[in-house]
Amino acid sequence: MNISALQARAAFTQTRIDEYSERIMPTGFLRSFFPDKVSGGKLLSIEVRRGTEKVAVDVERGTEGNRNSASKSTMKIFLPPYYREYLDAVELDIYDRLFTADGVISGSDFAAFVSELNDEMAMLQAKIERAYELQCAQVLTTGIVQLKQGTNINFKRKAASLVDLGAAGYWDVLTVDPAKSLENGANFLRTVGKSQGSTINAIVGSDVLNALLNNPVFQKKADLRRVDLGEISMPQRESTGASLHGQLSAGSYKFNIWTYPEFYDDAAGNSVPYLDTKNVILLPEAPKFKLGFAAVPQLVTTGGAVNTKGAYVFNDYIDQQKSAHIFDIKSAGVAIPTAVDQIYTFKALA
Repeated sequence: MNISALQARAAFTQTRIDEYSERIMPTGFLRSFFPDKVSGGKLLSIEVRRGTEKVAVDVERGTEGNRNSASKSTMKIFLPPYYREYLDAVELDIYDRLFTADGVISGSDFAAFVSELNDEMAMLQAKIERAYELQCAQVLTTGIVQLKQGTNINFKRKAASLVDLGAAGYWDVLTVDPAKSLENGANFLRTVGKSQGSTINAIVGSDVLNALLNNPVFQKKADLRRVDLGEISMPQRESTGASLHGQLSAGSYKFNIWTYPEFYDDAAGNSVPYLDTKNVILLPEAPKFKLGFAAVPQLVTTGGAVNTKGAYVFNDYIDQQKSAHIFDIKSAGVAIPTAVDQIYTFKALA
């Protein structure tokens, strides 16, 4: 039955309103500490030069002064993991209704197809974004990005930044003062990581938070105070998934206490938390990290291949042999802790 354009639009709108699809968007709290940096090459590189806080010593007038030599920098090159997710649009139910008998595209069906395709592509992009969030979690937990294809990327964190408090220091021990381990971690960030500022972000596991709140030493000497979101860095304010519980003091430092009760589905379909519930991760307010994106291979119409710059690159092509219309999304990124010593992780519970 032929219907007018107005009737088709009304029917299309009503259909979309009555439809419900579960779309679980990825969270990005950990990634908020890693600003995006897009490169046009296949490889990513960083140049690291460690700074010092040496104090000048006065000299006698008329003498040469103190000789200084320039510190050496280290170039590190990474081949980031490559992600490609795709779907065959022919498998979408709406695809078969796109064309009428005379080959003309139906306007209402085309609008429905575009909407459904956008939803499907958004889900594919969300898969890759979860992979980047997991990369950030791995960097903050162990310093090693674990890959299925290729060699794991080890950023070689110092052993002193990966601490197990041990049975005598765990926060569920009634005589242990949690503030001491927080202060030790902050001192590492300040003296070894050369971070600036006295406010530290503390991402604590859910089990650790419960232990902290129930710890008698903590209850006697301090409590979590409310903190104005205006004091929190913009990327963390705008990210999703994390809960800010308040602020506490330890030594000369203030700590913003976060939890991140978020999960992802692994290859076996199991729900896995991004972070260990028994760990604490300490970061300065503005750590020197990057989420680097390299170029991805892309075909051009002349038959050659070029590297295309972009965090996410979309493409579509028709495979006549398989009667498939492929839409894909590509990305090649890796979480890079440029200032790797600005991470301190400790195990607070057995």
